[in-house]
Amino acid sequence: MALPNSILFVCQMNMVRSPIAEGLMRKLYPSVERVESCGLAQGDKEQMVETIMAEIGIDVSDHEPTVLQDYKPENIDVVIAFTPQAFHAAQSYFEGNDTEVLNWPLPDPGAGSLDVRAMMDSYRAMRDLIKNRISRHFGPSDAK
Repeated sequence: MALPNSILFVCQMNMVRSPIAEGLMRKLYPSVERVESCGLAQGDKEQMVETIMAEIGIDVSDHEPTVLQDYKPENIDVVIAFTPQAFHAAQSYFEGNDTEVLNWPLPDPGAGSLDVRAMMDSYRAMRDLIKNRISRHFGPSDAK
């Protein structure tokens, strides 16, 4: 598959899944001109995401959560949504544009245990799952 010029990852609050995907996409496919992420609502920065991404050499510390309406529909080639709500919102928001909207539903890795170690393991598992999906969809990394 040819890489898009621009890609937007969308989840609920732009705190966990979408910033993980943004960081991975930037690292694995540096030739993609524009990689962004957003949520349906604006959450807060998630320190555990910074930690689990740093473990694999990706710095996401400058990530600031944004919302879907911050993006102009005509400027995005591909949208990947991680929840059914995000998928339906993106379909509606990008309707009438040439934007491809994909549905990659993933569970909320923060749901469940309040134990920090269990949550970190859940975030790591989500990171690895997203990395595998990105690699399967876009093919071999073009990172040098």
